[in-house]
Amino acid sequence: MKNGLFISNKNDVKESEWLHPWRGDAPKNSFDIDYPRGNGIPMFRKKLNFKEGIKSVKLTATALGVFEVYVNGHRIGNEEMKPGWTDYNFRLFEYEYDITEYCHAGENYIFAEVSNGWWSGLISFNYYGAKSNAFCADIDVTYSDSSESFSTDESWETAIGGCVRNADIWEGEYYDATVPNPAFDPNACEEGVTWSPVTVSDDFKGEIIPCIGEPVRIRSSLCRVPLSATLHSGTVDNQSDFGKINIIEKIVGVGCEKSVLRTGEKLILDMEQNMVGRPRLLVRVKRGTLIKGFFAETLNDSGSKERGNDGPEGSLYLENYRTAFSRYYYVASGEGDEEFFPLHTFYAFRYFELQADDDIEILSVRAEFVGSDLRETAHFETSNEQVNKLWSNLCWGQRDNYLSIPTDCPQRNERLGWTGDTQVFSGAACYIADVSKFFKKWLGDLRDSQVGWDGAYCDVAPRIFGKWNNGNVAWGDAGVIIPDKLLRMYDDKDTLAEHYESMEYYMKWLEQFGLEGPNTAYGDWLTYDMTDKRYISVCFYAYDAALMEKYSSVLSTHDGDDFAKKAEKYAQLRRRIIEHFYEQYVEGDDLKFKTQAAYLLPLRFDMLDEELRRIITNRLERKIIDNGYKLSTGFICTSMLNQTLCDIGLSRLAYSLLLQTDDPSWLYSVNQGATTIWERWDSYTTEHGFNKLGMNSFNHYAFGAVGEWMMSYMAGIRPDEKNFGFKHFVLSPVIDDRIDNKKNDKDSIPEGQSPITYVKAHYDSPYGRIESAWENQNGKIIYKFTVPDSCTATLYLPKTNEYTINGKAYSMTETDGLYSFELIGGKYIVETV
Repeated sequence: MKNGLFISNKNDVKESEWLHPWRGDAPKNSFDIDYPRGNGIPMFRKKLNFKEGIKSVKLTATALGVFEVYVNGHRIGNEEMKPGWTDYNFRLFEYEYDITEYCHAGENYIFAEVSNGWWSGLISFNYYGAKSNAFCADIDVTYSDSSESFSTDESWETAIGGCVRNADIWEGEYYDATVPNPAFDPNACEEGVTWSPVTVSDDFKGEIIPCIGEPVRIRSSLCRVPLSATLHSGTVDNQSDFGKINIIEKIVGVGCEKSVLRTGEKLILDMEQNMVGRPRLLVRVKRGTLIKGFFAETLNDSGSKERGNDGPEGSLYLENYRTAFSRYYYVASGEGDEEFFPLHTFYAFRYFELQADDDIEILSVRAEFVGSDLRETAHFETSNEQVNKLWSNLCWGQRDNYLSIPTDCPQRNERLGWTGDTQVFSGAACYIADVSKFFKKWLGDLRDSQVGWDGAYCDVAPRIFGKWNNGNVAWGDAGVIIPDKLLRMYDDKDTLAEHYESMEYYMKWLEQFGLEGPNTAYGDWLTYDMTDKRYISVCFYAYDAALMEKYSSVLSTHDGDDFAKKAEKYAQLRRRIIEHFYEQYVEGDDLKFKTQAAYLLPLRFDMLDEELRRIITNRLERKIIDNGYKLSTGFICTSMLNQTLCDIGLSRLAYSLLLQTDDPSWLYSVNQGATTIWERWDSYTTEHGFNKLGMNSFNHYAFGAVGEWMMSYMAGIRPDEKNFGFKHFVLSPVIDDRIDNKKNDKDSIPEGQSPITYVKAHYDSPYGRIESAWENQNGKIIYKFTVPDSCTATLYLPKTNEYTINGKAYSMTETDGLYSFELIGGKYIVETV
């Protein structure tokens, strides 16, 4: 932004007494609480006179709050939820548009509206203070013989009002189409609203920069239509606390929403997919009719309070949205077929319920997907439909939670950039979509979170919390771990170099704790078997040191001796941490703590000598088998469990965990009808109903981190640890070769499971599409691979067989107990002999 001033409305006064939305007495989402109409949101306008001979007009705009801008009645841009979320104390994104086609010689009309968004909405937790929303813009006009510029300044006008009467990311949007709309008509006159001069705002002290990464947009390929509709009114008794909805009619299939909704009736539309976005409705209705939209991830299953229900059987389950009301209210203009959709919020939902205070004819409903416009890069399928559904669920979890920032969940009074959730899923994320720019942007948010806190990364980024949420193990460590994903998957040394000083700042902050590692607020979050949090912290500190040694070595090849010395410094630190680990936690041939997580972590982070590694491997194996081939880990350790099992020779056990269907397991939620990953293993159980604890999201991708293992081990597509970014890569698929030996050991097939007989996947790397597939045809294994023309790959296969490649026998090299073969660009069929 060159010359534009931030302009605000002096009457946009926020509540100075802030009440924490997580306090115990905060009102919870309920049908009994209405969403207030409100007085409108800040609006800004200006009439500009352009000369003849226009060649181009460029608009550059941003805001403190979510903004929409219109030129001569045309909405500008296809981005949503602008400007996105950064730490507004430091950075704010601007958006540049060519608006030439909407402009003409003479008078031109510029209009903008700004809602609270992440700046002053409830989601900000008052972190930026009770400050007014503000708008800022430059308009640059080039003529055939000259140029001129206009900017937001004291000459603009402002008012509070408009059709958007109320808007908040958590609460929703209230839109009144009976109000004259100044976005489209400069002469629109709303009763009681006076336009007055703007106030110049000095609330923003940071830097305005072009948007980094992909903006938030409608992703048309992910939009949905209802596939079933339930019309209901009132309740009937089913011997439960709330009863059961009285169903008038249920319609199944595309077009099921087309109906007349009469006063007192309610219509529940099922998209059959938990998703994030907004409804787009087309209706025929009388002027002044109030249409109400409610959103839910699932339905009440019985009407029983004992089972956690908050309403009648078949009604929307709202409890897990907590204090986020998540509403869409629309007052109809009554002017013909009326299409409407919100622009200042987003919703997480599978089910959408419509109510109205007068009869309405519903012509169509469409659920538009809203999220960061990321290019998806992976396909994965197997012979097991439950596993295929798991893959779909974790992909949808990423889509739904990658909206400007990587959020923990998209529905309740949170939607924050929790760093632990982001860190554990980042490996899977890099396969599913090209997140190189998305994470580059977010690492900037992490760096901003360190300012004023002596180097500690905040546990949420952008920061909205103070001292109680800093530098906790596996959360704060995200600032050190995620650069490794960008390095390995994208060979992104530029971001590594940019971020290196920040990581050193964090490591310096950790020195105050000696060799004990980061803070310990969360541990292995939502585990079934608690592991000592300080133990976890020490293990992660060793991992931090190992990564810093790696980064220093990588950068030393470009920047010389200083980084080489730092590499040695971190290598020494890691050795000291491991010595400390042995002193504190190794007891003879066992560890002090004996959970799955406790055995897993030092194996994953290579902290054990060869003999102890063998013993602890056996103990982990036994721990899983004795638990009925079930895991007992939480967010942190589940993310690395199956990769580690494969690395220590227990790949068959990894498959047994994947195909487990009892709680806790990945497939348990699949069998309960989940369409995304749940926050808890037991967010819902057929035995007890809804989990009654306060955190119960049905769209929380952390446990979906297994997707990284599915792509890198089941399909075997992974980067070479010495040659980053897939210019040269590894193909090493791990087949499901478990046997039905009835021995209840690591090689056995647990009762009720069947082996996976094929896997087929591709990954669109920076250099082209990589394909990997294998199929077990009654003991004969057939592999199919595609290596992009500009790439090479090393193929690793088990020594249990001899192989032909494209019908010919080749001599293969033995490497680390496997056969290896070097491949150039091309297609390959490899068969066991």
